[in-house]
Amino acid sequence: MGDEAPDKEDKTEEASPERREDYREKGNVAHSHELSQVAGLAAIATCIGWYMPQVSTQCQKLLTKSFQSIQYFRVTDKNIVSHLSSIWTDVLVIILPFFIIAATAGVVVTLLQTQFNFSWEKLEPNWGKLNPFPGIARMFSMETFVGLIKSTAKLATVSIISWLVLAGEWRQIPGLLAVNYAAAWAYWAEITRQLLWGVVGLMLFIGAADYIYLFISLENKMKMSKQEVKEETKQRETDPHVKARLRRMGREIANRKTLDNVKTATVLVTNPTHYSIAIKYEVGMAAPLVVGKGVDFLALKMRERAKELDIPIIENVPLARALYAAVKEGEEIPVSMYQAVSEIIKFIFQLKGIKIPKKKIDITEINA
Repeated sequence: MGDEAPDKEDKTEEASPERREDYREKGNVAHSHELSQVAGLAAIATCIGWYMPQVSTQCQKLLTKSFQSIQYFRVTDKNIVSHLSSIWTDVLVIILPFFIIAATAGVVVTLLQTQFNFSWEKLEPNWGKLNPFPGIARMFSMETFVGLIKSTAKLATVSIISWLVLAGEWRQIPGLLAVNYAAAWAYWAEITRQLLWGVVGLMLFIGAADYIYLFISLENKMKMSKQEVKEETKQRETDPHVKARLRRMGREIANRKTLDNVKTATVLVTNPTHYSIAIKYEVGMAAPLVVGKGVDFLALKMRERAKELDIPIIENVPLARALYAAVKEGEEIPVSMYQAVSEIIKFIFQLKGIKIPKKKIDITEINA
């Protein structure tokens, strides 16, 4: 046989940022439904401890109300529906908090796993799934096999925990006939809580293993062949949209780094509306250092960050413009600007009550 086709080439290269972003846009991110289920069960088990007394009281009132009204109730086609609707409404009010808490916990864990990713493409109908032949092939795929293992593991988990929790209670259950309603309810609430926490403990291992498997599987799917890397690199160099997105991503990363560097600054020099320069100076440094600079929107964000961190902001229009034009982030102040910057640093140190020998602050003198 001849050479293999390019699409048959082994995918040995790590996924590029563009490929990862494309997968995220399509909703292909690693998330385990088992972990979301575990979060829901854990939330319910937590709520049982403080909510079950209220549930017991509400159920007791509901039963009392039903038994008291039974002597006046006549079953007819007209009133049976309204009577059942009233009962189910009361029951729904009792159990609804459990559903809300479990759903909230599950949604939060899902969002954390997907890093708050949302894609409409997952909601679009896929008519190709109606084709029976791919469906039959999926029945014998690795995903189906793993799903079968997970289902079997969950069934075994619930069965084992139920047996371990209930096996030692069989002799005590008949004795519940001799206790009052509240005591029996508290007993079953405690049994349910133990059962749920036991299931949560074992399901957590299943969910963690499932997430690891899904993460590794997704990473393998995203891997690229050398030919795909070459084609993507070529497209990146020619596609203006890709170039613009890469530039935008680069600016966002740089802006985040600049804002993070503001917290290390000694002073922020502004002009005051268009430029912001974050300067750092500590005793022993050869010269002040520009740890961040920004213009327009980024400059405004830097000023907001400096105010949050209580970093002094000094307005100096010519110095801010000169520093922005002449000094890059991470570079020292040039000799021509030592005097102006040293005066600002002296002023800041005086405000903070820092007493340092003059030669430590007078940068012009040091470098003379």
